[in-house]
Amino acid sequence: MAAKIMLSVLFGGFVLLLAYLYESLVLKSKRLRLKLEKQGIRGPSPSSILLGNIPDTNRIKLKEMKLRAAKETRSGSISKDHPLTIAHDLTSTLFPHLVQWRNDYGPNFTYLSGRIQQLTLTDVETVREVSLCKSLHLGKPAYLLSQDRKLLFGKGILASSGPIWSHQRKIIAPEFYFEKVKVND
Repeated sequence: MAAKIMLSVLFGGFVLLLAYLYESLVLKSKRLRLKLEKQGIRGPSPSSILLGNIPDTNRIKLKEMKLRAAKETRSGSISKDHPLTIAHDLTSTLFPHLVQWRNDYGPNFTYLSGRIQQLTLTDVETVREVSLCKSLHLGKPAYLLSQDRKLLFGKGILASSGPIWSHQRKIIAPEFYFEKVKVND
């Protein structure tokens, strides 16, 4: 009799664990994606529960590398002296998945990097509107604010929020005025 009770408790605990994992791995990100889609921000569906869109990212990068290699081979630009060509378009070279998704889903889109939902803004007006936000609480992700990362990031502008962020921004802002940012000829 006690064995049946113990087995029932273990089975119930296992079912609760599965429900918790399904909630945290699938439903949480799905709810966030639905909220963003209601606001007009779409993106690729995650191809993996644990990895999100990382397999898609790797597939697109590999495809782009093969296309570039084939193009260089056809044009005869590969030689022993210069094995690689220089590309000045760094975005399409380093992040071809972002370029493809921008073309597919528009200037503002979202994707999953592991379990972290990423919002990508490439529309200049939207970026300007976000950067002019006066709120001191920007909703920094929890992984940036965790205690084990504090040694790495400190209280800088990337990892801080609230009054500390405001103070850091006031210190840095004058360095980006037009008069200060000059290109040396």
